[in-house]
Parts: sequence; C-alpha cells; structure tokens
Amino acid sequence: MTNLAKSLAKAPVYIYRYTFKAFVGQNCRHWPTCSEYAIQAIDKNGAWRGLWLMVSRLKRCGPGGTHGVDPVPDIRDQHHALAPWRYGRWK
Repeated sequence: MTNLAKSLAKAPVYIYRYTFKAFVGQNCRHWPTCSEYAIQAIDKNGAWRGLWLMVSRLKRCGPGGTHGVDPVPDIRDQHHALAPWRYGRWK
C-alpha cells in the first residue's frame, strides 16, 4: 500500500519533468532541483510527509524565496496528525 501511495504521489512530478519542464527552463535556485527534492522527499519520508515537504519547497522557490543547497530532511519520526502542514519547512 505504501509503494502505491508513493508512486501516485510521484506521478505528477514525473509528468512535470517530461512535459512542462522543457517550457519552464532548467534554471533552479536550489540544489537539488525542486523535482529531485520532491522525489527524494517522498522516497525518504513517505507520501504524506513528502507531499508537505514538496509544497513547502515550491513555496520557498517562488519570488523572494531562498536559494542554495537544501537537502531533504528526515522527518519520519515526527507525527502531526491534526496539523499536517507542520511537516513542511516553510522558512
């Protein structure tokens, strides 16, 4: 079941990589790129936590956001059942 959830969570990232990324460009202010970060976050932390990490990373990547090296944190031991947005790294 967890492998299916991970595959479903990663599907939009792969669709983006092979379709829209050519139009958006190859410039990213972070390393790893946002799509690589999303795949690593889902693989490392599971689908639910990885999705929240991905959303927070996309927010940081916008105008006025951060730049530089941004490794995927290991948050498997954190549990926020009623506040899932706490999984994200918003700053």
